[in-house]
Amino acid sequence: MPDSAVRIDHLSKRFRVYHQRNTTLKQSLIDRRRGRFEEFWAVRDVSVEVPVGASLGIIGENGSGKSTLLKCVAGILVQDKGEIAVIGRLASLLEVGAGFHPDFTGRENIYLNGAILGLPRRYITSILDTIVEFAELEQFIDNPVKTYSSGMYTRLGFAIAVNLDPDILLVDEVLAVGDEAFQRRCMERINAIRAEGRTLVFVSHALESVRSVCDRCLWMDHGVARMTGGVDAVISAYLTEVNRREAKELEVTDTAAIDTSPGRAGVRITSIEVAGPDGPGTVLNTGDPLTLSVGYEAPGPLSGCRFSVTFLRPDGAPILTVSTDDLETGDGALPRRGDVRLALPGVPFLEGVYRVTVDLTEISTGQHFKRLERVRPFRVHSADRHEVGMALLGHEWELPKVTSRAARS
Repeated sequence: MPDSAVRIDHLSKRFRVYHQRNTTLKQSLIDRRRGRFEEFWAVRDVSVEVPVGASLGIIGENGSGKSTLLKCVAGILVQDKGEIAVIGRLASLLEVGAGFHPDFTGRENIYLNGAILGLPRRYITSILDTIVEFAELEQFIDNPVKTYSSGMYTRLGFAIAVNLDPDILLVDEVLAVGDEAFQRRCMERINAIRAEGRTLVFVSHALESVRSVCDRCLWMDHGVARMTGGVDAVISAYLTEVNRREAKELEVTDTAAIDTSPGRAGVRITSIEVAGPDGPGTVLNTGDPLTLSVGYEAPGPLSGCRFSVTFLRPDGAPILTVSTDDLETGDGALPRRGDVRLALPGVPFLEGVYRVTVDLTEISTGQHFKRLERVRPFRVHSADRHEVGMALLGHEWELPKVTSRAARS
């Protein structure tokens, strides 16, 4: 039995990016030249092995070459350099509708896919009902697949891929098309395939899914294999680099001037600064102390108002608003200029980029003296935590203890 199910040796794949393409024979004869293009190497000198029964996750940003690499392994694309060795029957699910004939029915496409894999018609017939049931397409299996929605395409493609007895399964990000219930069933089936000793190559942006189903990981970066190794180590290195790049972008955004023009009654917000345990910055960890400083200026002592800060998640939805007490006249008034500071003993947010909206509101009317929306982005990093979501709640688990044999007796 071979040690490796998939062996990729110094693989490179290039494409031509045309700046001017001759679309007709006449144009080619008149110009007497080929279309103008430059070569783009989508994958460059990548080498990796996937042992029999192992599962390899491939991660990286959009355009890093993940899907191109998988298509070369599947035989959809032909590499320009290097070699690929695949030992065993391979099934792939790389994009919605790949390998389907649009005019054939779902049933006919099942037989077509099985025939491409070299399976006898009798065997395909024996598992046909299982495929249809898994895809939940009993009512539509005899309709042309060109009438299917993207979700129906995905369900049928996955059902075919995992039930045609593959030795090696290639799965791209296509599972993101399905609904939550279907994705859960897919992950259960993938885990079952792993338990059967089959080989899996899994491309996904969902890092937790990669953690749960893969035992090794490949990080692709601009077509190059940046790192190969254990899943946790590779994902940690990948997130560190993503955070570093994003921090540089956030620094540019963060230093952009905020609107310091006067609002109602000449009141201005002059500055907003986010600081973590190491001082001002745009990248923090979940649980780090956070200080938000708001500078203000008014024509005279500031009273009859309140400050509010709203933290917003990446899609703009508010997740937390905190306000000062009402600032009354007299001893409760603030000087005409100064800094108001909000301190959080521990950042309660999980992985993501967050922004703040700052309000200075007149109590009597409810109108804003000044309001700055969605400013000062900052990144929260929480790769080492097991929680999933947007915010961290204070919680404790209490587990039962196993009593000793002597105590039980």
